[in-house]
Amino acid sequence: MKAVIWTKYGLPEGLKLQEVEKPSPNDDEILVKIHAATVTAGDCEMRRLELPLGLSFPIRLYAGFLRPKRIPVLGQEFAGEIAEIGQNVKSLFKVGDQVFGTTGFKFGAYAEYICVPGNPGDADGVLAAKPKNLSYVEAAAVPTAGLEALHYMRKAEIQTGRKVLVIGGGGSIGTFSIQLAKHFGAEVTGVDSTAKLDMMRALGADQVIDYTQEDYLDRSQTYDLIIDVVGKHSVLKRLRLLKKNGVYFLAFARPSHILLGIWTSLTSAKRLKIESADQTEDDLLFLKNLIEAGKLKPVIDRVYPLAQVPDAHNYVESGGKKGNVCITLDPNVMN
Repeated sequence: MKAVIWTKYGLPEGLKLQEVEKPSPNDDEILVKIHAATVTAGDCEMRRLELPLGLSFPIRLYAGFLRPKRIPVLGQEFAGEIAEIGQNVKSLFKVGDQVFGTTGFKFGAYAEYICVPGNPGDADGVLAAKPKNLSYVEAAAVPTAGLEALHYMRKAEIQTGRKVLVIGGGGSIGTFSIQLAKHFGAEVTGVDSTAKLDMMRALGADQVIDYTQEDYLDRSQTYDLIIDVVGKHSVLKRLRLLKKNGVYFLAFARPSHILLGIWTSLTSAKRLKIESADQTEDDLLFLKNLIEAGKLKPVIDRVYPLAQVPDAHNYVESGGKKGNVCITLDPNVMN
């Protein structure tokens, strides 16, 4: 089978399309024929080995000190159809079922086939029936960002009357966060660049802010929930926009942010959270039901063939993507 192999840390040019052996599922695994995958900021950080919270060195020790040996294929999200089922799998899936899911930190989705755990709770990742009203490409863009956004809403107990600020509202997590916050009844403000303002409005944002034209840190408005998928700089200043008892979720954090979170909890009623979603089948099915009801949709910016994964990585790292960047493994399907 064809797969994009992660041959070295650093630039996207280290991702090479190669022929590799097709995997065979263990008794407790499901073999999925992948039709579509995605390229996320997390994939790019992993490739560069520039990870948050000081994880770069431990990951290098695990994956391979000089080059990535234990994680040969990147890619966390996928959509496809079940090709084979291990004899000890207890799920109700059958061969030919259309599915979507995420591999978590096991990666492996830049390939024509992947083996995934067949029983809920077995390991990282989650699998569910694909939404009927989405293409494979659209479905592949849902799991990781959708589950993160849902996690933020639930942890902050978002409901009617709450105010939500999404910093980086035009990205993958941001576009789902805007839609889910509106679904739960919140008033939503999205922050991003000029080219993404109309898209954020179309997704339901009540207000949009162009950070290239306005310093939103000077605003007097405060929020019950801040979702920051940009992070890095000015987190302390952004905390001033958070209401008492409010929650600030930081998607990409540095070690210093852990200390800031501790200090914030000791000196105020505000909470700075650095955590990822528990990826569960129930939550993925919740997203699936919203999608099939027409209340949630993935935003697709560009679609690349498998051979152009390095180009997709370059585009994601440019910072200009709107929503999600996808990979198709079917040359006849480019949207």
